Amino acid sequence: MPIYRTAENAKDPKIVTRWYQSDYKEVSNAVLSVTKQFGFNLLHQDDQFGEFILEKKQATLDVKIISMNRRETAVDFTLNVANIFDFGRSKTMIFEMYQRLGKMLTEKKR
Repeated sequence: MPIYRTAENAKDPKIVTRWYQSDYKEVSNAVLSVTKQFGFNLLHQDDQFGEFILEKKQATLDVKIISMNRRETAVDFTLNVANIFDFGRSKTMIFEMYQRLGKMLTEKKR
């Protein structure tokens, strides 16, 4: 089962953590909207820790939203897929989610 995890220091630029110039509520609403477009259903939401667990057929997506201050919020994804032969589709899906978030929110360069 391939697991794709975004991180600040990821070698592949497609899966580097993205930062946005928005507050937690605005980012969480955008994340839920984008993940819904990809067919994910919300299983669990914990606003105290900024964690979301979403699921769709043969895939589980964990989202971590970290708000450093009122206008600086990061989004990290962890995508776990059931298919052994993924051929990078999940990495591309994460990148497309970040692109759609970038259209909805103002991205902050770090």
